[in-house]
Amino acid sequence: MLNNTLGKLAALGAVALLVVVGVAFAACNGSDDGSTVADTAADEAAHVEGDEATDADEAAGDEGDETTDMGDMDMSDVDPNAYLEAAPKDSLYLVEMTNFAFTPNVLEVNSGEVLEIAVQNVEPLLHDFTIDKIDADVHISYLEGSGQHAHAEPETAAAAADVHFPLSEPGIGVVHLKANEPGEYAFYCTVPGHREAGMEGTLIVR
Repeated sequence: MLNNTLGKLAALGAVALLVVVGVAFAACNGSDDGSTVADTAADEAAHVEGDEATDADEAAGDEGDETTDMGDMDMSDVDPNAYLEAAPKDSLYLVEMTNFAFTPNVLEVNSGEVLEIAVQNVEPLLHDFTIDKIDADVHISYLEGSGQHAHAEPETAAAAADVHFPLSEPGIGVVHLKANEPGEYAFYCTVPGHREAGMEGTLIVR
């Protein structure tokens, strides 16, 4: 009988030990607030989704900043006649500026056509290509040389000219012009004494 009693006690002790081990195992795999492994996995998934949402918000914010930057651009700096550079050319001329002449000194184009004039200063002396008044789209590009005038430009008629392209040293640039009205237009150099010495020519628009 004593042996039976001892056997029952041993069995009860084994069951109690299993219960204690099970509780301890559950405590190790859970959190301090009683959450389970499944709860922890759900929390991690939610955290990842939250990070992705934050990244998306930041990307949207960056795009918004770029849009704002574009909106802050000064559109007055954009030349509305820049299209003339890529437009098909109907007439092409190379005009040399020397002391004291334009060569050639007669240019011809039809009204509404695009004229490209490559203007080259071949001397280390200031010259310019100027047309006072002409109803035309005009775009000027410097390729080589400086376009700085030696005299105070606001004090000259050149400041108000429709076409004015100075080169203060040897170099070349391009005047693109689309005249809207037929007529004859004088082009000349505004440097004092140059026009009087013969530095002028005629643009004929038919």
